[in-house]
Amino acid sequence: MDESTAGTMKTETGSSSDSVAEGGKGVYQVIEEGWDALGQGTRHVFHALPGHGTIPGFALGVGAAMAFGVGELVAGCFTAYVSYRYFAYGESLSEAIEKAIKFEAGKLEEKEINKPIPKDV
Repeated sequence: MDESTAGTMKTETGSSSDSVAEGGKGVYQVIEEGWDALGQGTRHVFHALPGHGTIPGFALGVGAAMAFGVGELVAGCFTAYVSYRYFAYGESLSEAIEKAIKFEAGKLEEKEINKPIPKDV
């Protein structure tokens, strides 16, 4: 009655590089897609309500200025305006910064200042 069990069990060893997500995607790719979806959703919400997007922008500017201890309100207002342009008009970050600098200097065109918010960006 002695039966040998050798060779009847298959054992697989896993490694940290094995895919654990459905569809054969790697873990990091799934995480990246999740963060991307979260970012897209956040941008969509702030596009619908761009004034709400200025709050984290202002907080970021004040927090960064507090590290240097100078001009917290100015930095906060500047970053709030940049985030407003970014969320409301769908401008790139560099374009929003450029137009914010022109606005501060009084050189931004009147049509850009009074530009209506597009429905879909």
